[in-house]
Amino acid sequence: MNELCKTIDAYLVELDSRDEQKFVSAFLRAHSKSFAIIGANDVEREGIFVHYNSKKPIPALRWYRTQPDNWRNEDCVRMWPYGLNDVTCRLSGAYM
Repeated sequence: MNELCKTIDAYLVELDSRDEQKFVSAFLRAHSKSFAIIGANDVEREGIFVHYNSKKPIPALRWYRTQPDNWRNEDCVRMWPYGLNDVTCRLSGAYM
């Protein structure tokens, strides 16, 4: 997904604070979106999530309870209105 964004000189959203996470969560709810894939992954080091573009570690954000769990080798991040979940990077769908 991030590679697709690069073709239009863009990148997936990078959440740098809980306030930004709250803002994006409100956007998802306001636009009736169940979820969106965001620009974070733990491909290089399991359990250490970093932003695709800046390579900075993501801050302490709100994850769903029991997440991230790396179920079936999940390295990318999907944001629901009420928390983050690690998902497979092959997942398609809405993205921010």
